[in-house]
Amino acid sequence: MSEQLSERELIQLQIQAYEFYAGLIDRAVVSGAKEAIMPKWDDQRAIEYRNLSEQLRQRLAELEATDAQALNAPGVTPVVANGEPSAS
Repeated sequence: MSEQLSERELIQLQIQAYEFYAGLIDRAVVSGAKEAIMPKWDDQRAIEYRNLSEQLRQRLAELEATDAQALNAPGVTPVVANGEPSAS
C-alpha cells in the first residue's frame, strides 16, 4: 500500500494540475489552433485555472505561516481554492 499524501502534497498536486490544464488550453485554444476549438475550453477557462492555482499557492503560503505542522499531517480530502474540502 502506498503512503498517504500530506495536506501540503495534495495542495501542490492540485496546483500542478491547474497549471497543466491552463497550459494545455493555451496551446490548444489560444495559441492559434482556432480550427480545433473545444466547446468547454476557451481562454477564460485557462485564466480561471491560473487564478485557482494562484489561490491555492496563497492558501499554501498562509498554512505554512500559521500551521506548518498541519501541512505534514496526512491529507484526507482534496482542498479546493476556497479552503473547503471538496465534496465527493
